[in-house]
Amino acid sequence: MKLKLKLLFGALLHKKLRLLLSLIGIIIGVSALLIMNSFGESAKVKTLAEIETFGPDLFMVISGSARVMAGRAMQTEQMTTLKVEDAQAIRNLPGVKNISPVYTGQTVVRGEGVNLITTVNGVNEEYVAMRNYPLLEGRNFSREEIQTLSKVVILGYKIKSQVFGEKSAVGEKVLVSKLPFTVIGVLAPIGVDASGQDQDDQVLVPYTTAMSALFNVDYLTGIFIKAESTSTLPYLVKQVEELLIKRHKVDPKRKDFSILKAEDLVQAKEQTTRTFSSLVASVSILCLIVGALGVAGIMTLSVNERTKEIGLRLALGAQRRDIFMQFLIESLFITLAGGLIGILLGLILVFILLPAFNYPLIVPVKPVLVSSFLTIIIGLFAGVYPAYRATKIDPAILLKSG
Repeated sequence: MKLKLKLLFGALLHKKLRLLLSLIGIIIGVSALLIMNSFGESAKVKTLAEIETFGPDLFMVISGSARVMAGRAMQTEQMTTLKVEDAQAIRNLPGVKNISPVYTGQTVVRGEGVNLITTVNGVNEEYVAMRNYPLLEGRNFSREEIQTLSKVVILGYKIKSQVFGEKSAVGEKVLVSKLPFTVIGVLAPIGVDASGQDQDDQVLVPYTTAMSALFNVDYLTGIFIKAESTSTLPYLVKQVEELLIKRHKVDPKRKDFSILKAEDLVQAKEQTTRTFSSLVASVSILCLIVGALGVAGIMTLSVNERTKEIGLRLALGAQRRDIFMQFLIESLFITLAGGLIGILLGLILVFILLPAFNYPLIVPVKPVLVSSFLTIIIGLFAGVYPAYRATKIDPAILLKSG
């Protein structure tokens, strides 16, 4: 047994650079396969969490044209025809549970010597509950504050942290576009929602205040609508579309508004994730195949260099199946070593990369098992031909030529 192990490791370690080169393809393939599977599973969990903040029973009417690209809602053309009266008319439709007019713009928020450019969302008192936004401190808007154009603000978590640090912000004053606003609440950390927007980098104000005092407009950029249930959502979307076409007197094929559902955003994001994962998985498998060919080539070269050793062992009574098993085990050892290193490297990179890209840390067992299985199969296939060639060496001819 000791002799067999000595022969095995002695042959492998004799050419260290060659051994390293034969390992690289396996290592890259296995680690990339593991990383991409982890990213894929993590993306699914993250997408589900994003749906929670957007709401599967929620949809939005956007002024002008909008497209979903890479899972993000991108406004390609803005119109000024979406009015507060449209939101009031939609509220009267059957199946509407909550509704909020929205005006979104960019402005500067100042406080405690800090100036920040951020997103201002003008909304009503229903918006926070519709979006499932948790409050870290303070309270929501009141209906009276919406109606009276009050200068009150709810800060996103990042804005609060950057302006006030660890201390409470409720009751403090901030300047929003040079106007003093009183902080009445702070949102808990939320992250990115299904539309691709960072919900922590925003401030909420009454939409009436945003339209009149901050941006001086008479139109909305959007309307958020929550259906009574997910089952009634498709019917309600159709009713809203028909109502706005009638109110705006536009051709159904040339609408001045767009309707986006959480389902549209999630499907686009999942499709992008699947496409990317499939591409990288294909590259990973290609690396494994290249690695297998490398192992096969190295082992074939090893057989050619060790013909005298093989001939001598056969002449001394070694069985051909022993020679076959030796070279098969050598190739299997190389691929298993590469697979193990690849798995360890992949796990290390997963623990580094997932948190770095704000993905939940998930290490699925399936990719590890698949990678291990593939390395064993590759090792067997890579070693069969060289091992078979080794058994066909004629010791008599070798000894005679020696």
